[in-house]
Amino acid sequence: MTSPLQGLRVVEFGNLVAAPYCGMLLADLGAEVIKVEPTTGDLAREIPPFYGEASAFFIAVNRGKRSAALDPKADGMEEVLRKLALSADVIVNNLRWGAMDRMGLGYAGLADSHLVYAVLSAFGSSGPDAQRPGIDLIFQGESGMMSLAGAEGDPPQKTATTIADFVAGTNAALAVLAAIAGGGGRGGGRGSLVEVSLRDSLIAVQAGWNAQFFAHGSQPRRTGTASPVTGPNQTYRTADGHLNVAVVSDRHFVETCRALGLDELIGDPRFATNATRVANRAELNGKLEAVLGMHPTAHWLARLTEAGVPAGRILDLPSVFTDPQVIHNEMVVTTEHPGAGSIRTQGSPLRIDGHSARAGRPAPLLGQHTRSVLEELGVPSHRIDHWADMGAIVG
Repeated sequence: MTSPLQGLRVVEFGNLVAAPYCGMLLADLGAEVIKVEPTTGDLAREIPPFYGEASAFFIAVNRGKRSAALDPKADGMEEVLRKLALSADVIVNNLRWGAMDRMGLGYAGLADSHLVYAVLSAFGSSGPDAQRPGIDLIFQGESGMMSLAGAEGDPPQKTATTIADFVAGTNAALAVLAAIAGGGGRGGGRGSLVEVSLRDSLIAVQAGWNAQFFAHGSQPRRTGTASPVTGPNQTYRTADGHLNVAVVSDRHFVETCRALGLDELIGDPRFATNATRVANRAELNGKLEAVLGMHPTAHWLARLTEAGVPAGRILDLPSVFTDPQVIHNEMVVTTEHPGAGSIRTQGSPLRIDGHSARAGRPAPLLGQHTRSVLEELGVPSHRIDHWADMGAIVG
């Protein structure tokens, strides 16, 4: 694969998910990513399940990186960390508020204008909540997302993944690349401060729901699996399970009716437009459910797919990762990990020139590259050995 970011150096001060995921995206695209960890390691290393002592979760969001495990308080380490930071094109961090400044590595403290400096924070790096801690569950609650998920009458619900971290990590990678395109990094010589809030990222990703609020000024109704703005567009029960059907145009509706043998609904003024279908959703759903319940999911999936109507199954993960299209798209990757051996993990959704974007090395062991990183910075061997003897580095 062509590696568009080859030659770009990223130094990541990341913990758990958001910044590490950003770093992994950049590594998948060819950047050299050095992950700076405390001697106890990124907290993600403690999350089960494990391959021996290696966390499967850590492996999933840290491939392609080198690990340097250091105690920033050790004598002489601040100077080394500063030198490492200034060797980079990009710094990515999501440490708690003020942590980078205390290490002498805050944006204002790095008197070198070339750096693209990305900060992923909970609520923003300034403002009344800047110092407030937060994790995904908090952001899902305070973005409005949990007030919208599920059906009317349900208790608050969250998504099954830590969506704030992954959306914010993706946003940060996008903003970093935009800053580089605008002249940031060593090649351009112009620095840039990139800031991404995890809560803001969740607010922004709800654009459709937000539009309803801004248009009407009131809280939208919860609609379960149904789209609040198009119909029929939701999950339906079949004879042996469930099927998602997504009608987003009048043409789709006509083709759906023909595929289901409901030609009498074509031209019915109650269902003639998307607006009237949404307004008469309950009545329309009753007619669809009666027919869909007569045959199994596979029958209706074939009929609707042939008609050009978006339709899909409800798959569990064993089914997802044995799906022929998923395998064809290289979303199942087998890799050799230095501690876990041969393991499977998810691939990258990015493809460039017909090839999947994927870093050439697995997630690192804690401190696997500490010594080589320090040597590249010109740190003498006797000092590295001294730090190792006193426990100030791992590796």
